[in-house]
Amino acid sequence: MKNILNQALNKVTIVGKLLDVTFGSGTTKTGVPYERATVNIRVTQTYGGREETSEIPVGMFSTQYTSKGAINPAWKSLQALKEMKTAQNVGFDAADTVAFRGSGAANLRENNFVSKSGQLINGWQLSGSFINTTTIADTATFNIDIFIMDMHPEIRNDEPTGRLVIKGGIVQYNGKLDVVEFIVEGPEQVEYIERNWEENTTVNVQGRVRITTVEDKQSGHSGSWGEEVPEDTTRTVRELIITTGDDQPKDEEFAYDPVDIKKAFSVRKAELEQLQIDAKNTKATAPAASSASKYSWE
Repeated sequence: MKNILNQALNKVTIVGKLLDVTFGSGTTKTGVPYERATVNIRVTQTYGGREETSEIPVGMFSTQYTSKGAINPAWKSLQALKEMKTAQNVGFDAADTVAFRGSGAANLRENNFVSKSGQLINGWQLSGSFINTTTIADTATFNIDIFIMDMHPEIRNDEPTGRLVIKGGIVQYNGKLDVVEFIVEGPEQVEYIERNWEENTTVNVQGRVRITTVEDKQSGHSGSWGEEVPEDTTRTVRELIITTGDDQPKDEEFAYDPVDIKKAFSVRKAELEQLQIDAKNTKATAPAASSASKYSWE
């Protein structure tokens, strides 16, 4: 089996127009300067026979120096970012096309927090280290090895959508486990995965990052009198769409041990419980039950 201390393949590629950047800075507890940035990129890509535009935030963070005292390469990338042209400053057409591209440039991470109402929110975020200007075509893709923890049909408004939800464990640095949901669209793809993949196995998944707005169908005016008031029927979707991957789960030599994953999952569960306790202790509303679906792992 694959050692849990070996990080999973976790590669994200984002190429598109640089919309805007928000910077921040500070000093670590040991006195080392650091900088952070949130980079917003507009990506227009075509897949599945349709064109779609997403506006994708990527977080960057770097200390100025490495542990050996050298200038951190990621710090240099953040300084170069300050010279890039954003749509906010020069207009969309004149803005730079930028890329998080290549090994170690960007990756996918879990992002959990407690809302003001005390509810535990499970989500994901993109983290980047190296950004460059480019002239290549827009894209927002991922290539990740995941441990399948659960697979189930997607239900929305009490109706099946025809899509498949895969709850995937991503092994991060030092055996830390992140848990992220992926989506499979299209009857042929869904049927293939349901027939060939199974829970408690390791697979490679590749696909598209989607952060866009979609329009929901209106329920219609229910009253028998008066004029209907226009309503906002759009909602934002943040999805990771699997478009391809391994034909079959990986052989035992390249797969994570379910026993190791379960131990890492228990550590993660304790951390989330502590997150809720900390939120309560800082005078947040008492945590409510998580809105996330319950799975066999929980």
